[in-house]
Amino acid sequence: MTTALMVLQAIISVLLIITVLLQFGKGAEAGLMTAAGSESIMSSSTRGNIMTKITGVLAFLFLANSIYLARLQDSKFQKSILDSEAPVSRPLNSDATTAPAPTTTAPAAPETTAPATTPATK
Repeated sequence: MTTALMVLQAIISVLLIITVLLQFGKGAEAGLMTAAGSESIMSSSTRGNIMTKITGVLAFLFLANSIYLARLQDSKFQKSILDSEAPVSRPLNSDATTAPAPTTTAPAAPETTAPATTPATK
């Protein structure tokens, strides 16, 4: 089924490219469908409306088929690439720890006393 949908996706994308290239720009006089025989079938305003509608339908089909194919591929793989990884033994940040980590006490530095200053006497 996936293969058939991928082939359909390729066909839709080619048709979408063709219809976009066949459309005329604003004020364009030359185009693929300007031969004398095709002028009697469609006028320029009708041709623009039909091509616009065909492009919209093909764009919708392309988008819907893309989403459906993505959902099909996603449902095939239930396993993650990280399933085989070993779990982290401790949290990476310090806020997540519940018990404080044991700390080592550094030897206390000797206290130095500043010499006493005496007011100058006259």
